[in-house]
Amino acid sequence: MRCLLACALFLTQAAAAMAQADVHVTWTAALRDGRVFLQDRTLPPTDWNGDKWRGDWNMGQTIPIDEVGGLPRNDNQFTVSNVKFELRREAGTLSFDGAFRDGRGAGLFTFAPRAEYAGEMRSLGYADDLPIWRRFQLAVHDVGPKYIRGLKAEGFDKLTLDDVQRAKTHGVTIEYIHELKELGYRSATLENLVRTRDHGATADYIKAMRAEGIQPTATLDELVRLRDHGVTQQYVQDMKKAGFANVPIEDLVRARDHGVTPEFVSEIRALGLAVSGLDQYVRLRDRGIRAALVQDLKAAGYDKLGPDDLIRLKDHGVTGAFIRDLGAQGFKNLPLEDIVRAKDHGVSADYIADMKELGLKELTLSEIVRLRDHGITPGFVNHVRARGYKPADADELVQLKNRGLRD
Repeated sequence: MRCLLACALFLTQAAAAMAQADVHVTWTAALRDGRVFLQDRTLPPTDWNGDKWRGDWNMGQTIPIDEVGGLPRNDNQFTVSNVKFELRREAGTLSFDGAFRDGRGAGLFTFAPRAEYAGEMRSLGYADDLPIWRRFQLAVHDVGPKYIRGLKAEGFDKLTLDDVQRAKTHGVTIEYIHELKELGYRSATLENLVRTRDHGATADYIKAMRAEGIQPTATLDELVRLRDHGVTQQYVQDMKKAGFANVPIEDLVRARDHGVTPEFVSEIRALGLAVSGLDQYVRLRDRGIRAALVQDLKAAGYDKLGPDDLIRLKDHGVTGAFIRDLGAQGFKNLPLEDIVRAKDHGVSADYIADMKELGLKELTLSEIVRLRDHGITPGFVNHVRARGYKPADADELVQLKNRGLRD
């Protein structure tokens, strides 16, 4: 393989030195199950596209082996030190020369334009200037009278050559157009077909989604959105098994985007939570509600929480460990409102313990929250005592703080 790559590098350098009137291209290829995966690389002429193109021109495509003359049909390990094969197109012939080892090859190919091609294109209304580089591109993409006539027969007439080439390059074959028309998409524009094909909304995908209940009235844009967001046939089937059949397209897309999988649904249900509707699962997933959190809160004594309770506790950073720490300081079986308030106001088990060490042992949780809100620290308590004050409760400490004493 190193030899093949070295050969390709040498040929690339050689191609750059050749006259730009000709087209000399390096290639690499791999043979797989009756197809050849071909990668072409060349330097375009310096005057191409107004001298705006500065880099190499690379193009990859997959070609049925039957379209290539000179390569074996079923030999993924094809090895030969000197091989010649060709690819005939309406615009001309691509002649390949190189070597293969274990089904991978590299070498150089040249392009010989077909003389009749320019006249045939003019007869179809394409009077574009067709220098050899342009003809080479059209040959590589297999753009010619046959494809243009096929497009016209399907209602796509008076297209620019660039439009035709773009459609072909993006995989909008006549067969693809036929397939989508058979599925009811007869008024799709060529641009819409290009977009649909680019995003993988093939006829097979559309048929599979219809088999799962997606209505035939779904537009190509809606199908593209489903495909882009990873809504596959398997996902729909799995969600059906989880109890979500006949779900609207938008809901499926939203659920998939937010990571609601059948596994997540099963995980939540196994916790005994009363969750109904896909929207609630999306909300739980978005807020980070997972089995570990629910089990942790149950272990802390809160085993009858609903989805809204869980979301509230998670949003405020309340964990099982926080609840247990409050319990260790004597604050057990608290209402959720008190737990959330303590967490929001920065009341920690350490703060409570510090207050107790200073002799403030009979404080309620509300009083501790008030002290914390007013910045009453252990240092402040020690400071006011050192100055002769002997505050007996939370109110006195707050008053001293408000009078301007500083720790």
